[in-house]
Amino acid sequence: MKLYAWRPQGHGELEFYVLADNEEEARQAVDDIIEKNKDSMDFNSKYWGTDYYELTVYDTLEVATNYND
Repeated sequence: MKLYAWRPQGHGELEFYVLADNEEEARQAVDDIIEKNKDSMDFNSKYWGTDYYELTVYDTLEVATNYND
């Protein structure tokens, strides 16, 4: 399994982190949670599926960091 991390290139949109066997499975999990929460005003994901989100894939025991700026 790997950790798939999608981070937006701006502020205000959600970041998505999914532990999955492959990218297709991880994308489907994000699609599913977005669909489940599509009516929520607090669930900002309008740019999901575009180049606005950058994907980073982490292997087992690789540490993910984020400056949180």
